[in-house]
Amino acid sequence: MSQIDFIGIGAPKCGTTWLSAQLEAHPQIGFAPDKEVYYFADTIMRRLAGKELHCFDRGEVWYHEQFPAARGAVSCRGEFCPSYLYLEEAADRIKSYRPDIKLLLCLRPPVEMIYSWYWYNRNAVVAPLPETFAGMMENPFLRDLGCYARHLKPYLDRFPADNILIVQFDAIRRAPDRVRESVYQFLNVDPAFQPQLDAGKNEARAPRFPLLQSGAQRVYEGISALPGVGKILKSPVVAKTLQSAYHRLNSRAQKYEPLTPEARRKWEAYYAADQAELSQLLRSLQVVD
Repeated sequence: MSQIDFIGIGAPKCGTTWLSAQLEAHPQIGFAPDKEVYYFADTIMRRLAGKELHCFDRGEVWYHEQFPAARGAVSCRGEFCPSYLYLEEAADRIKSYRPDIKLLLCLRPPVEMIYSWYWYNRNAVVAPLPETFAGMMENPFLRDLGCYARHLKPYLDRFPADNILIVQFDAIRRAPDRVRESVYQFLNVDPAFQPQLDAGKNEARAPRFPLLQSGAQRVYEGISALPGVGKILKSPVVAKTLQSAYHRLNSRAQKYEPLTPEARRKWEAYYAADQAELSQLLRSLQVVD
């Protein structure tokens, strides 16, 4: 099977769900049915909990099986996995896989991104986050998810600038048609195609029954340790199916309070140096803003 042509590497809560829907809808694009294959790096939450699926160990044949066949109108194939940005080893693996691959990266002001990410993942079954945003920000790994420049540099060191396209979240909000056309052009597919889609958005979730959530976490821990069962749970298909079933049963969309002005100023100051460095890096890249 021929190699994959493009990969979205990040960042989470920056419009990747919307952009993935535009990619999947295009008849010339063979997009991964599950959006995220997690081949080159696992999810942020699984890495945090030490419960990786280790999909990379399954090899390229397995990886290629996760995509539609490259036939008929399909001229390029790819996936969008926001966790790839945060592991330098993923950059090494992707370069070794295909050094001329095209990369997509969605960005958003880091304080907005990390606050939205916290509320979206706060009640995850795999690894629950602290009860407060301030508590989560005590974790340096999670806090630095907003340090885009730091995480982007390994990719810039390994891939030509012409093969990287940056999409700003604000551009998706203001001019979605222009963003879609620019991405299609970047991937060399028909830029005039206009899919008829609902707006894609991953809302924050809250448990309907908190006791059921904590019980699910304990059950998951217990059965993961059983001989033979852990291997089954580490199947990406099984993992995604269980997650979807849990959300249907025990989660609901949640509205949350905006970040206080004081906290916003604090974290904007924290990310300021990285943002300044990012501005310099973006001058050499193609940016849809």
